[in-house]
This record gives sequence, structure tokens and C-alpha cells, in this order.
Amino acid sequence: DGAAAISECLKKNNTLQELKISENDITSSGLIKIGEALQINTSLQTLDVSHNRISDDGAAAISECLKKNNTLQELKISENDITSSGLIKIGEALQINTSLQILDVSYNRISDDGVIAFSESLKNNSTLRNLSLSWNSVHHLVVDVTNQSLNMSTKQFGDIGIIVISSLLHCNTNVYKLDISC
Repeated sequence: DGAAAISECLKKNNTLQELKISENDITSSGLIKIGEALQINTSLQTLDVSHNRISDDGAAAISECLKKNNTLQELKISENDITSSGLIKIGEALQINTSLQILDVSYNRISDDGVIAFSESLKNNSTLRNLSLSWNSVHHLVVDVTNQSLNMSTKQFGDIGIIVISSLLHCNTNVYKLDISC
């Protein structure tokens, strides 16, 4: 299948830096193959597998990849039916990973509990700079804002939420971009 062919390419190719394979009907089994290849690939810096069907099993495969890969800097896995369980797995990997700077998990099915656990993982990560959680099932701002850019658009926080966000930003000097637009 296509994912197997991409996997074989990634195992041998040392020049490819960016791979965009969004909207290609890739399933979790396909991403498992790609993730295995990325554990040994030393050139890919950007991977976009948005708008596929990788689900939590695919997120777990990405997690294993991130534990061993130190070249991937940008990962887009939006709109893949990933739940809090998948985000938690990725968070566990980010405790080890020292290269990922941009993570887009927008348009999934992540809820408050997943973001809370993920936030705990970020306490041990100093490289993630841009995180997009927009269009998920997050009802409160529960993330410990340790990165530089946080996208929580589509959430109507109201006056109380804005006060909480303001107090977080008052104590945090890392964030340079915040998107809470609706």
C-alpha cells in the first residue's frame, strides 16, 4: 500500500525534509509503518498527516517515533479522530523528545482531561514552541502555558476566562502569540 511505500522511502532517503500527506486516507496501520521508518530517518523535519484516519493507534505510533527521532520539528495531525488518550501518549513522548517545536492537534476529539495530562508532560519539555488545540472539546483553559504560541480559538471563555488567561500571561514570559478568537 501507499503508506508502506512511503515508509520504505523514509528508511533510505536522507535528503527529504518535508512530507505532506494530508487527505490521503491513511489509517493507523499505515501510520504505524511510517512511524517505524521515522525512528531511523535523520532528515525529515516536517510531517503533515492531517485529515486522515490515524486515530489513537496512529497517535501511539507517532509517540513511539518521537521518543527516538530527534530531527522532526513540526508535526501536524489535525482532524484525525484523536482523543485525549492519543494526546496523552504524545505528551509522554515529549518528555523525552528534544526536537519537536510545532504541534497541531486541532479538529480532533480531545477533552479537558487529555489537555490536563498533556500539560503535565510539557513541564519536562523545553522545545515545543507552538501548540494548536483549536476546535477540540476543551471547555476550559486548563493547559499550563509553557510554550510560546497557544491556539485555543473557537472557545468562548467569557469575562472570567479572559481574567484567568490574563493572570496566566502575567506569570508567563514565554508566550509570544495567543489565539483565543471565536
